[in-house]
Amino acid sequence: MNEPNTPDREQLRAHRQIFWDAWQKAQADLPLDALQVRIARIIGMHPEYHHFFNDLEDFLDRDFEVDSGMNPYLHLSLHLALEEQVAIHQPPEVAGCLEFLMQRKNKDRHDALHAILEVLAETVYYAQQRGGEPDIQAYSAGLKELMKP
Repeated sequence: MNEPNTPDREQLRAHRQIFWDAWQKAQADLPLDALQVRIARIIGMHPEYHHFFNDLEDFLDRDFEVDSGMNPYLHLSLHLALEEQVAIHQPPEVAGCLEFLMQRKNKDRHDALHAILEVLAETVYYAQQRGGEPDIQAYSAGLKELMKP
């Protein structure tokens, strides 16, 4: 039985399949929909994860150990969530934070995204610990901290 708020194996496989399909289509230079374009771009920014896309069953079923660093699938998923947040300006601080980190802190876009991603990952982690929804106010406060000179 799964812990509360933990996807079952079939849900996990289905979500990972979306990433697999997008990457495989991009590598074959096949047409992509808007979501697949975003996913392929995110995977492309992370060559250290490309080897996970060599074996479908391994990618779909692998359990990533927490002590070996961040789960690559989780990292890519958080990137995708963050890209969506930036695109729709939700929370309102996220796009401004990205711009601030790039312009005022001289970070390239990927490094700026990673700085924000750390705040997002922490927000998600605490939500899972509580068994509830992410605390958007705490997330926004974390983004504001990143924007301090």
